Amino acid sequence: MSDFGPTDQRLRRVKARMPDFAVDAMRLVRMTNHLQKTFRDRTNALLKKFDLADSSYTVLAILYGSVDETASASELSETCHEKPANLTRVCDELVARGLIVRRPKPGDRRAVMISLCDAGRELVEQVIPEVSNMVGEATAGFTMDELRQLSSLYARLLASLNGRP
Repeated sequence: MSDFGPTDQRLRRVKARMPDFAVDAMRLVRMTNHLQKTFRDRTNALLKKFDLADSSYTVLAILYGSVDETASASELSETCHEKPANLTRVCDELVARGLIVRRPKPGDRRAVMISLCDAGRELVEQVIPEVSNMVGEATAGFTMDELRQLSSLYARLLASLNGRP
């Protein structure tokens, strides 16, 4: 599903029927969704040999990049963009595999802290370079300035969506 052409054609048909339709903005939104799904599909294909899915890899990578390789369950849920119920399922699988551990937060028994285990660190240190290489290959046709500009534009759009100028 890497061909964006059919979606673009539908957007142009809507624009023809509704002259005030924000076709360029909608194209950006649809293309962003399309890119996200394509990257997720490719990441999932790459992760199969590690017996991981994108959501599990994301948890491991976020923990690897966190202070002391630890995050609260609520921080992890927000950063992963996962609903708490799905994050619980993902973490249950990672705990069962000995890749992460859950502990109560000191001073707040209601909060749960999630940390990488040695096996989780070893696994994510194998996986991150492969995912990074895949992303690097996908973006090889861009200069560093173009990647920074695209990142800056996405940051502005995200700020706008979050009510910030």
